[in-house]
Amino acid sequence: MNERIARILVVYNPMAGRRRITRLRRFVQALRAGGAEVTVAATDHAGHGRILSRDAGPDGAFTHVVAAGGDGTISEVADGLLEAMRPPFPSASASMPGPVMGVLPLGTANVLAHELGVAFAPGDNARALLSGRWRTIWPGRIEAGGQARIFVQMASAGFDAQVVTHLSLRAKRVLGRGAYAVQAIREAGRYDFPPLQVVLDGQAHTAFGIVCSKGRFYGGRHVLAPEATPLERGFSVTLLDEPGAGPIARVALGLLCDRPDRVRGLRRVRASHIALTAPDGLALQHDGDPSGGSVPCIITDAAHPLRIAV
Repeated sequence: MNERIARILVVYNPMAGRRRITRLRRFVQALRAGGAEVTVAATDHAGHGRILSRDAGPDGAFTHVVAAGGDGTISEVADGLLEAMRPPFPSASASMPGPVMGVLPLGTANVLAHELGVAFAPGDNARALLSGRWRTIWPGRIEAGGQARIFVQMASAGFDAQVVTHLSLRAKRVLGRGAYAVQAIREAGRYDFPPLQVVLDGQAHTAFGIVCSKGRFYGGRHVLAPEATPLERGFSVTLLDEPGAGPIARVALGLLCDRPDRVRGLRRVRASHIALTAPDGLALQHDGDPSGGSVPCIITDAAHPLRIAV
């Protein structure tokens, strides 16, 4: 970095497991060896990462806030950093207020880390952060039930949101990404695929599932929206046109083969403003965690971008 001392807040999820905590310790050691002042804060409940990063704020106490965990922890930290930025700023610049966000991937899927090429090795990650390099990303914002949350990679309603909502933390810790496949099999026989009314930039559509993507990847490094990028405003919106377990199986196979364009009954539309209505109680998820609300909802870009170390 430049002559300014890096003051870094690391927000981590202690539920990550012993092996991942070892990686966290190596990361902190590498930062301190590079001359940084490091504060480590553990989350103790859902949403705590948002509070910790919000309180880090734009007042100069920290130069960086690092989300050490999975995609859910990352979205919480991003949410808090954006909340602390008042008023909204229309464009990215080096003079943007608040800390630069860092990511130490310790989660199950680590989709954003794969998307941006973030280093997984603790030492490499620390050196990249201390180099001072960063990129600008445009998170998404999902509003439902009077509450708004930020997401950095994707938000969805329908079958996959049902899977995420009913997936236990214990299953994720034991089975990793395989837990999603197991839960999907369970849900396939009992989910009734209610239709969603979707309005994309004023154009009405009907679908049986929807994924609003900020990046290419879904569930790890499986390509769902090849044209999507978190570096720009707007979303690639994937619509499921056919209900039932059969179409879901085709989608799963298409993802495994990185061939979303060849999946019958799946289409993508570029949009900036997404409005969803559906039967009451239909689940929502963002960045692999339940959104804490249900359809109806509005999905848009966040008010302003974030700087993220890469």
